[in-house]
Amino acid sequence: MRKFTIVLLIIVLSQLTASAIERRSEQFPTEFGYLALPLPYIIPGAGSGFGILGGFNNVPFGSLETTLDLFAIGIAGDIGGNILLATDFPIYPKAILLDFGQGNFDKGSFRSYRNRRMDSDPDDFVISELSDTKFIFTRLAITLFDRMFDIFGFQTRNKSTLSAIRDKDGDLIYEANQSFEGDSSSYGFQIDWTDDRTDPQKGVRLIYTTSDSPAADSDSPDYSVKSYNLTFYVPVFSYSTFAMNWYRSGATVRKQGNTDLDYLIAKETATCLSNCDSDTIEILAKNRQATNLYGSGGNLGGTERLRSYVGGRYSGAQVESRGAEFRWNLSDEKVSFDWYFVKDIRTGFQFAFFYEEGTVADKVSELWQEKRTSAGAGTRVVTASGFVYRLDFATGQEGNTTILIFDYPWGTFGQ
Repeated sequence: MRKFTIVLLIIVLSQLTASAIERRSEQFPTEFGYLALPLPYIIPGAGSGFGILGGFNNVPFGSLETTLDLFAIGIAGDIGGNILLATDFPIYPKAILLDFGQGNFDKGSFRSYRNRRMDSDPDDFVISELSDTKFIFTRLAITLFDRMFDIFGFQTRNKSTLSAIRDKDGDLIYEANQSFEGDSSSYGFQIDWTDDRTDPQKGVRLIYTTSDSPAADSDSPDYSVKSYNLTFYVPVFSYSTFAMNWYRSGATVRKQGNTDLDYLIAKETATCLSNCDSDTIEILAKNRQATNLYGSGGNLGGTERLRSYVGGRYSGAQVESRGAEFRWNLSDEKVSFDWYFVKDIRTGFQFAFFYEEGTVADKVSELWQEKRTSAGAGTRVVTASGFVYRLDFATGQEGNTTILIFDYPWGTFGQ
C-alpha cells in the first residue's frame, strides 16, 4: 500500500506540473437557489410515510451575499424525524468554511447480509431495526489557491438502539434492546487541479482521507481507515468530458476485538427479548467476529459506486472500485428558471453514460478475486448555485435501479 501511494502521488504531481489550469468560473458562487421536493418512502422493516426536503444555496443576509447553504428534511409516518444541515458557512470568507448538522429519527433500519463475500445471495439478509437514532457532525475546511487545495477535519457522534431483527420481508424475527454510542473522526486533504470544482471538464482531483475508529468497548476493535479517491477529467469535443475514477479504502487494525464466536453468540443472545432465533443470532455474531478481526473499510452500492446495487450491498475491510463516465454536455448556456418549488440558473445540461466495477474483501490479497459491475445512463443539470441534479438509471447482475440525487457520483466527505 505504501509503495502504491508513493506512485499515485508521483502521477498526480506530474499531472499538476504538466500544464497550468485556469478555473472556468467563480469557485465561491453566491447566486441564490432553492428547491422543495416531496420524499415519499417505503423502507422494509421500518415502514412508510412522507417527507419534505427544502434546500437553500448561497443564502444572503440582507444585501450581503454568502456561500452558506441550508438544508432541512422533515419526515412523517412510521419513521418520524428531521435532518438539519448547514454547509460552507464562511468562518473566514474564501478561506475557512464550516459544515455542521444534526438528525433525529424515531425509527430506522439497515440491511445485514449473512456473509461478507461478494458471491453472497442478494436476498440472504436480515433487517436491523433501530429506534431513537441521533447524530451530530461538524466539518472544518481550510481552502487555498482558488479552492485547488483543501485541508479538512470531520467529526461525528452517533447514538441509536437496536430494537428488532426482521427478515427480508419485514416480518419480525425477534425483538432486542441494545444501545450503541460512539464518536468518529476523519482528516484529510483534497487536490483539485481542475478547471471547475463543481463541473470539471479537464484536470485531476485527488482526495485522501484517514478516519479513526477507536474501540467503543473492550469487545470492539480499534482500527483506522485510509481512503484514496482519484478522478481524471479529459475534455472531449468542445465542452464535454470523459471522467475516470479509482477508489481504494482499507482498514488497519491496531487492536483486534473479541473474536471468540461462542462469546459473541452469547452476547447477541443477551440482547434478545423475545422470539429469539438462534440461526440469525449466529449470523450476526459471525459478522461481528469478522469486523472485530479485520475492521471495516467501507462498502459498495448505492448512489456513488456500483449504482445498480442497493446501498451497503457489499462491505469489507478492503474496498476498491473503478469507473468511467462520459458526460455529453448539450449546453453550457446560462438559463434562469423559477418553477415555484425550484429556482436557480442552469449552467449545463448533460447526458451521461457510465460503467463501474468493484470488489471488497477482508484481505488485500483477496481483492478482485470476485467483482461486480454496473452500467447505465442518466442526465445532469448543473446550476450556478452549486446543485447538480442527477437522474441515473443503472443495471447490473442483481437488477436495475433509478437514482435521483443532487451531486455527481464518486463523492467523499472531502468534496
